[in-house]
Amino acid sequence: MTGIGSGTPPESPPFGLVPPPDDERLRQTVEALADAGGESVETILLYGSHVQASSPNQWSAYDFLLVTDSYSRFFQRLVENGHHKRPAWLLSALSHFLAPNIISFDMGRADHPPAKCAVVNPRHLRRSLHPHSPDHFLKGRVVQKLALVWSRGPAEIDTLLSAVRMAREGIVRWVRPFLPGPFTIDEFAEKMLRVSYRGEIRPEAPERVFEVFQAQKETLEGIARESLEAAEARGEVFEESGTYRWRRRPGKGAWAFTTLYFITSKIRATTRWFKYMITFDGWLDYIQRKIERRAGFEVEIEERERRWPLIFLWPKLFLVFRTIKEPEALGESEKEKKSA
Repeated sequence: MTGIGSGTPPESPPFGLVPPPDDERLRQTVEALADAGGESVETILLYGSHVQASSPNQWSAYDFLLVTDSYSRFFQRLVENGHHKRPAWLLSALSHFLAPNIISFDMGRADHPPAKCAVVNPRHLRRSLHPHSPDHFLKGRVVQKLALVWSRGPAEIDTLLSAVRMAREGIVRWVRPFLPGPFTIDEFAEKMLRVSYRGEIRPEAPERVFEVFQAQKETLEGIARESLEAAEARGEVFEESGTYRWRRRPGKGAWAFTTLYFITSKIRATTRWFKYMITFDGWLDYIQRKIERRAGFEVEIEERERRWPLIFLWPKLFLVFRTIKEPEALGESEKEKKSA
C-alpha cells in the first residue's frame, strides 16, 4: 500500500495532479481514514481549498474523493470502527442512488479539522466522469487542482487517473456552447471554472469563483490546454497565434442541450441534500460553518430547526441562498464587474 506523499508517482499524470500539501494533520487524517475503511479502499484523492490554496482556514474540512471496490465492506468496516452512526446496509444501499455518498470523517480531536469524503466505486466513478454522465457533480471536482494522497497500488492509481483523463478530455464539450467566438487559453480556463460552478447551488459569495481562479490560474490554464489539445486531435478546434477557433461554431441546439444538462445537474445535486441528512453525520453544523465562512454572515439555527429540519429548516436555507448574489453574466470576470 502507498501512503501519503510516498510511493512511485504515476507516469504522465493529468495536469494539475500535484504533491500533497506538507500538512501533518492531513497525513494523520488520511492514514486514519484508510485504516478505518480497511482493505476495500483503493485510492484517496484530495481536492478543494486545501490543495488549491484558495483561502482555507485551519478548520476548513479536508475534501476527499475515496474510491472503494466494495460499498458494503467499506461501510461495514467504517461502522464497526465507530466512524458512522447509521447502519452499514443503509449506507451501502444509498450508494447506488445519486452516487456518490458524502460522509464526514472526524479524528475526534479538537486540533484536527474534519474531512468530507465522496465515496464511490470504480464503476460509478467512470459513469460520473464520462462525457455523457448524468450530472456534473464529480466532474466539477476533478477539473481543478488535485493531489493523490493514498493508494492501494499502481493498478488502482491507473483506474482513478484514466477516469480523470476522460473527464478532462470532455471539458470542451460542455464549455464550447458558452464560448462561441475566438478565445485564448486564459479565457477558456476561466469560462471552464465558471460554467462548472453552474452544476450545483453553492453557499458562496460571487467573488469566490474569481478567488478560486486566481489561486490556481496556472493549473486551470494547463488543464484547459490539455483539453484543447485533445479537441484539436479530434478536429474540433484549431489554434492560430495563441487564439483558438472552433472548426464548427456551436449552434443554439448545443447551447440548449448543455443548459438542460446543467439544470438537471443542479436538480440532482439539490436532491442529494436529502441523502446527506442520512449519510453525513453532523451535516447541519457543517452547512452552518460553510455558509458563515464562504458567504460572510452568521446563520442562527433554532432548536426546532435542528429537531425537524425537513419542516422548518428548508425555508431558511433557501432564503440564505437567495441572499448570496450569483454572477450576473457567466462570462464576466469579477474584475470587470468591479470596474464597471
